[in-house]
Amino acid sequence: MKSLLIIAGILCVPTVAAKPISSKQLDKVAQRVLEEYRVPGAVVGIVQHGKVVQAKSYGVKNIQTGEKVDEFTLFKIASNSKAFTTAALAILVDEGKIRWDDKVVKYLPDFKLHDPWITAHFNIIDLLTHRSGLGLGAGDLMIWPKPSTFSRQEVIHNLRYLQPAGEFRANYAYDNLLYIVAGEIVPAVTGMQWEDFVEQRIMRPLGMQHCFAGKVAREQLADVAKPHGVIEGKLQVIDRPEREGPAVASAAGGIKCSLHDILLWLQMHLDEGQFGDNKQLISAQQHQMLWSPQTIMPLYDSDKRLNNSHFSSYALGWRLNDMNGYLRVHHTGSLAGMYSYVSFIPELDLGVVVLLNQQSSGARNALMYSVLKSYLPVEKHDWVKEFLPKSRTKTSDNKQPVQSTKTVYVLDKQTKLSQYAGRYQDNWLGEFSVVLENNALVMRSKRVPKFVGSMTPIAPNQFVVRWYDRSLEADAIATFFADEEGVFNSMKLLPESEDIDFSYDFQDLDFQRTE
Repeated sequence: MKSLLIIAGILCVPTVAAKPISSKQLDKVAQRVLEEYRVPGAVVGIVQHGKVVQAKSYGVKNIQTGEKVDEFTLFKIASNSKAFTTAALAILVDEGKIRWDDKVVKYLPDFKLHDPWITAHFNIIDLLTHRSGLGLGAGDLMIWPKPSTFSRQEVIHNLRYLQPAGEFRANYAYDNLLYIVAGEIVPAVTGMQWEDFVEQRIMRPLGMQHCFAGKVAREQLADVAKPHGVIEGKLQVIDRPEREGPAVASAAGGIKCSLHDILLWLQMHLDEGQFGDNKQLISAQQHQMLWSPQTIMPLYDSDKRLNNSHFSSYALGWRLNDMNGYLRVHHTGSLAGMYSYVSFIPELDLGVVVLLNQQSSGARNALMYSVLKSYLPVEKHDWVKEFLPKSRTKTSDNKQPVQSTKTVYVLDKQTKLSQYAGRYQDNWLGEFSVVLENNALVMRSKRVPKFVGSMTPIAPNQFVVRWYDRSLEADAIATFFADEEGVFNSMKLLPESEDIDFSYDFQDLDFQRTE
């Protein structure tokens, strides 16, 4: 690596000798993780000093078929796709086709947020740095759970209906929708779809033949790992049908990649945008921009305790923090049944990747920390055990409800279920219907096919909604409100549990009855 990215004030003071994890040690750790966290399959890769140090695969692609994972198995990398979007934009900056401070409306005239002044001043960097003023995961219900029936154009249009939860350029709140907007800068400037640009201008030059921004090549469909989750105590394959045409959220989290290929991606970053025989994918100047802090992030107690961290920030598709005296550049990716983790220690010329086909943050952390910490001057620690409690407590049986939903409320004689039945419209998520079937209420979404579930009364004018697809792990509480004449004319939803993923932003919906 030709130069080091250094944050002022971070000093590396070794306390014990680093002992990089051996092949046998990694095998032992990985087997423990697969068993303890009930992970069907995983891959772990390490690159350092221009070489692949380890590229290991474990377990199976699919528990129903038992097919083994290998270095060419395709995993969804989820939000680690965001770095491909920022790399694509960096290429366009290098070519003089865009500037980072260009206003978004210059390329996408339909882009509009809640505030006209913010809309007019919103630039490309604002799309990438989670400082929009919108709430955590705002609008994610348009893209999640899959399949989404919203188009990218509809997502961009509906941003105007999302209400702010913080201050513009002041508050960090993780966002997916604005990366979809960022991806649409690419076709606006080049005439190429985001998927085509990423594959032709990034993946193929790097030799990434087993990595896809769009549809997976027919001959490689058998290589795709199936997503899994522990659903109501049982490890199961999670069914998430793909829609026809480009996935709406590809620029935020849609890439599928193999271990073999993503190691090429890691090496390019360690070489500051360079690859092959002194070829330059991204200039060193723009690569430094990708890894430069933009938005201050909260510094959690866990980072202080586990990493002795003193700062945390978001760059362009990457997070930055200090880990035991070294700068770390990293990001995670989380989709139903597919988790990923990428980390760099630039000063050690080190890159590590972990890909799983199970939605276990504990397993992901255990593997990453077991590898990464072995290269740092820290005391030996059992990282598999460290993260195990978090994995075991985050199950549907142990989630803490916002309020009691265990006891069924008996409606009074004056209240009839038919009074709640009707069509309810939200500005950005569209229509939900409440219908009476076999003496019970059922809720259905017109635009999100997975949202179909039973409604059980738990309090006056309040119901718990149990989605039929139990892999969602995102039940909701529906509350109905009546007008002066006693007619129920509006409805609000809340997540049933505080532990439900932030992408289920039910609290941002405001349903008005239409019939």
